[in-house]
Amino acid sequence: MNTKIRVVIIDDEQPICDEIEYLISQHSDIDTAAKFTNCVDALVYTLENKPDLVLLDVKMPGMTGLDIAHKLGNTKQPPFIVFITAFPEHAVEAFDTPAVGYITKPVTQEKLSKVLTKVRNLSGKTQPEKRTQISKVCVLSGGKIVPLKKADIVFIYVKEKDVFVRTRTGECSAMLTLQEFDNLLTEANFLRVHRQYIINLDEILEVTPWFHGSYYLRMNDPQKQEVPVSRNRVRHLKTALGLK
Repeated sequence: MNTKIRVVIIDDEQPICDEIEYLISQHSDIDTAAKFTNCVDALVYTLENKPDLVLLDVKMPGMTGLDIAHKLGNTKQPPFIVFITAFPEHAVEAFDTPAVGYITKPVTQEKLSKVLTKVRNLSGKTQPEKRTQISKVCVLSGGKIVPLKKADIVFIYVKEKDVFVRTRTGECSAMLTLQEFDNLLTEANFLRVHRQYIINLDEILEVTPWFHGSYYLRMNDPQKQEVPVSRNRVRHLKTALGLK
């Protein structure tokens, strides 16, 4: 059985670290071991814990990503290194290091997937087969297990560690974690907009701009619930809805 590829993410902007972690979470064979915005702490952790892959920003305060790459390259078993940066002009310099890939910001699932495929091939670890598409999910209602059509889901949320599914007619207890729902609901109309919410884009009634560039979504459930959108998910929401 293949073990997961362990990844360390290093970027001086926390929202970018969080976004990359979210994109990685869509790959069942990849695991984010740690995230750092500080190069020194990241280097110490990486040397001690020996992850398989380091996703590394080039231009950082103090010790740069290039400095880290050179230091890791001198170890007995260096990790695979992929540079992530907003500065394409660093590409030539970056490939003087042991890097196996280079991604320019903004990081997208398409760009990341290509690099991860390369790392899998180099490491000899193949991606597990994807699960068969399902048409329904099971929920608990009135003490019974009830199959629910995915199209009937308005949104899914976590409250005090329990997961609930809201529909147009009511609410049910879920039998899966939010992350498991995120992995199963691969249709384009489902979007994880917050660490506690997955929504059905077809069931949005209103989009309300909020502070610091964020949004609230009024959903089409009986309570007309307002769902928050995390700042690091705003770009994905705008793309999905065609907002500028």
